[in-house]
Amino acid sequence: MRRAILCTAALMGLLAGAGPAMAQPLLLGGTQLAPQNSYSYLGAILPFAGARLGSGWYGTVFANYLTYHYATTQNKTPVTVGVTAPGIQGGVGYAWQGAAYQLALSGALGYQYFSSHPDFAAGGPLGSTVTFMPQIQVRYDFTSTLYASTIASYSFGQRAYWSRFQGGYQPVHWLSFGPEGILQGGVDYRIRQVGAFASIALGDGWNVVGEGGVTYTRGLPSTGYASFSFARTL
Repeated sequence: MRRAILCTAALMGLLAGAGPAMAQPLLLGGTQLAPQNSYSYLGAILPFAGARLGSGWYGTVFANYLTYHYATTQNKTPVTVGVTAPGIQGGVGYAWQGAAYQLALSGALGYQYFSSHPDFAAGGPLGSTVTFMPQIQVRYDFTSTLYASTIASYSFGQRAYWSRFQGGYQPVHWLSFGPEGILQGGVDYRIRQVGAFASIALGDGWNVVGEGGVTYTRGLPSTGYASFSFARTL
C-alpha cells in the first residue's frame, strides 16, 4: 500500500547528517499517526561489499504495519471502510553521490495482507498482495544550508503511487528543517499532506526526525498528522 515506500524514503533525509565514510548498516524505524490512518515500520539498509551509504549498491529489508480509511458506497449507501495491512518487503538499489547531489534508484518486492472492516473493497487490494515497487530519490544542495529533496514510487501490485517533496534549511550540521508536501493515491483513495519536518543528529550514530501537518483525504474530513522516526548506524 501507499506507505510501504516510507521505509526507504527515510534514507535520503537521514543521509543529510551522515559522514562520507559511513559504511555500516543503518537501522531504521518509525511511526506516522493520524485519526484516519497510521503506518509503522522497522528495518535496515545494508550496503553491499565495497559500497557505503549514499554510494554504490545496497539492500533493504523492512517489516511494516499499515491502517487507513476511505469513503465509498455499498448498495447506494455511504460507507467508511477501515483497512489493516501488515507486510514485509526487501529490495536492491544503487546510489550516486556528487558534490551537490544524491541520487538513488531501487526496486523492492513486497508482501502485504489487506483486511477491511466491513469486508468490502471498492476495487482496491484485499487479502494477500504481492507487489513490485520501483523508486527514485533525489536530493540537491543549492548552498551549504539550503537543499531540496524528492522521492517518487509506484506499487504495481497495489496500483498505488506515493511522492514527497521537502525543502530543507540546515543552519548547523546536526539540524535541518523545512516544509514538506506529500501526494499519494490508489484505486480507492486520494490523499494530500502539507506540513513540516525537523531532523536532528544526536551523535553516536543516532538521528531522529519529527514531522507534522494536515492530511486531506478525498471524501473524509481533513485531519492532522504527526510522525517520529529514528536511524542508528550499526
